[in-house]
Amino acid sequence: MAHAKDVVKLVRDGLSDTTSAARLREIVKAFKRTDAARGLTPERLVALLEELGPTFIKLGQILSSRSDMLPQPYCDALQSLRSATTPEPFSQVQGRLRALYGDSCDQVFSAIDTVPLGSASIAQVYKAQLAEDGAAVAVKIRRDHVKQDMQRDIQLMRRAADVLNLAGSSVIAGVDLATVIDEFDRTVREEIDFTVERANLERFARGLRGERGVACPAVYPAYSGETVLVMEFVEGISLEHVDELEQAGYDLRDIGDRIAGSYMRQMVDNGFFHADPHAANIIVRPAISDQERASGKTDRGEVVWIDCGMMGELSPHERGLFFDMMKAMVFKDSHALTDLFIEWGRVADAPGKKLDYGRLLQDLSVLVNRYAAEDADSMDIAQLLNDVMAILDTANVIMPRSFVMLVRGLASLQGTLLSLTPEISILKVVERYIKDRGVRRFDPVKEVEARAMAAVAAVDKAAELPGRVADVLDMAEKGRLKLGFDLTEANQPMEKLGFIVDRLSLAIITAGLFVGSSTIYAAGMQPQLFGVPIVGFLGYMGAAGLSVYIICKIRKGR
Repeated sequence: MAHAKDVVKLVRDGLSDTTSAARLREIVKAFKRTDAARGLTPERLVALLEELGPTFIKLGQILSSRSDMLPQPYCDALQSLRSATTPEPFSQVQGRLRALYGDSCDQVFSAIDTVPLGSASIAQVYKAQLAEDGAAVAVKIRRDHVKQDMQRDIQLMRRAADVLNLAGSSVIAGVDLATVIDEFDRTVREEIDFTVERANLERFARGLRGERGVACPAVYPAYSGETVLVMEFVEGISLEHVDELEQAGYDLRDIGDRIAGSYMRQMVDNGFFHADPHAANIIVRPAISDQERASGKTDRGEVVWIDCGMMGELSPHERGLFFDMMKAMVFKDSHALTDLFIEWGRVADAPGKKLDYGRLLQDLSVLVNRYAAEDADSMDIAQLLNDVMAILDTANVIMPRSFVMLVRGLASLQGTLLSLTPEISILKVVERYIKDRGVRRFDPVKEVEARAMAAVAAVDKAAELPGRVADVLDMAEKGRLKLGFDLTEANQPMEKLGFIVDRLSLAIITAGLFVGSSTIYAAGMQPQLFGVPIVGFLGYMGAAGLSVYIICKIRKGR
């Protein structure tokens, strides 16, 4: 229900906003230019989002991997927004570079291509050459005014959500619009600030150390800032071009296994993972020299993760929970899944929302049994995770942002692996990783030590038990023991008890008025009305009125 302060806030924001009206006119014109009003086909949707600018292009990129929200043809069409948006003129880009580096721009780059390697909603990427050592680098440059434009559009989205909230429609199809906008705003802010991506690349590189055949671009922090990111240029073949990978002689199954294994290590071992692992963000580059290749040596290639603007993070505790979740899915343990999700998430605190443990366990058991009948090689893990999210939503269990990001990441990864070869099963990779990790980390000596320490701790607690029981009984005997109860649905009997107390209080007041008025009447106080002292007369009238009120309440059952 809308409150007066919500209306005041909406009016105040509207009066102070001088850009929304103009932006709305632009949106209407974009609808007309793309003929979107005649029917929003996949092609028209892409054209409309490109017309609307960076904010909506980024929204389309996110939706391109959400087949649970959009039909697959629309998702396929939206994938073109990931790397094929209309580029800015190079003259504008060159002007921003000179504004950043000043007169030393030519001393930083000895050469820079005028045609971008890729053009996305937020930035364009150019190949360049460093003046100091001639190294080939990729220069990522933020589009002009993109920060101001995206903040304006997000503010417009918030205004629209406020209007819907006043109408009582802030939740559409089970989705809280305010929460979605907050999440989108957070994602955009991280991606438009290239200092965040630079830090991500440096941290990501530390996590990938020791992995054979997997890497990410090196970054040049001295030349990078909020609007420009300079990093190592990766010469190779994108996973978007599967035919070229096959022609180059790469083993697609081997590449897919390495990508999946790397992603599991990112999540479980490092707790810092690529949150957007679609095909355009992975490149395979040669791992051996031309001379080695000419001698007949097989080139397995090196998998390089690029575009680290959107990353996910799991705490050490969440990493353990994720590993246990994957293990429970592999071994079809619905009880473990139920307890794990309750521990990882939280119960919605909205009025009328409560956790139904039995319903949650039953729904997860049905889901696990349904997928247990399928072959792991053909199992759709994206659909499985979407089904899990739907069950948790029904059970009023809200999962943290980290869990939502890893679900999206795994769903996107499945699409990437299937584009390489249908022989790869994420669930099989997960199962193999769990077994290998268990064998790799199993140490008989440490296991015996852990069991021995657990046994000693159990004996110590057992020895302390009689003393603890005696302490409790002593506190109870001295009246210092207090017990607290948290009973399900306890609010209903408490409300009824409140009604009873209210009636009893009114009855006591009524009786007091009768007794006090009778005492005044017996004393013959002056002045009098109809032979009854006025104070006593008023007391009788008040007691009579309260008596009628109490009787009416009792008859209504309130």
